[in-house]
Amino acid sequence: MSDLTVIYYTSNREIESFENKIIESLIENSKGLPIVSVSQKPIDLGENICVGNVGVSEINSRRQLLIGAKKAKTKFICSAESDFLYPESFFEFEPPKDNIIYLAVPVFILFVQKGKKTIYSPKKVSSEGCLIVGREYIISLLESMLKDQDIWREKTDGDRKIPHLLKVGKTKTFKLDIPVVTFKTDRNMHRRTPHEYKKITESIHYWGNAHDLRRKYL
Repeated sequence: MSDLTVIYYTSNREIESFENKIIESLIENSKGLPIVSVSQKPIDLGENICVGNVGVSEINSRRQLLIGAKKAKTKFICSAESDFLYPESFFEFEPPKDNIIYLAVPVFILFVQKGKKTIYSPKKVSSEGCLIVGREYIISLLESMLKDQDIWREKTDGDRKIPHLLKVGKTKTFKLDIPVVTFKTDRNMHRRTPHEYKKITESIHYWGNAHDLRRKYL
């Protein structure tokens, strides 16, 4: 899709070599789409906006997404996070409307936390990390959500008072031929993610064996 900007937002807390590989995959699979990166340390990715070491919290991730969306010039934006792998087909989806948040499915979690089995499990719902949406619509949602909040919040304390972005806006899912993969690392903002624990698997389409993908990126 031509009228789309990738908004990559990161707290730069993941292992640097791992995040660099995530970025390499993003650049390759987005096939030249414009990228705005909003980071807490300077990075070499598209048009970079460094907000400084403001901490890890839901407020900060939403505000970084808002900053990136405001900087973009296209009708639509898509989100990209520092622990996600996206197939090419994610960036090819053309939203029918600009006032709906479109969420990619399926999304598989790859558990790589210390002491846990390296395994894939499908997420129960999609994720803010793989949405495509009209730029003006997401800006209006985020501005409304953040208007009475701190500019930045160092930790996740108090984040429960913030409504979930996907519960505020109108959402629909779109199905991909290749799943999105999100790594569950010890450096993620949250230690737990709702998933279909009865549907765990050692291998998935395209991405292959869980241990092999872990070794490739970590």
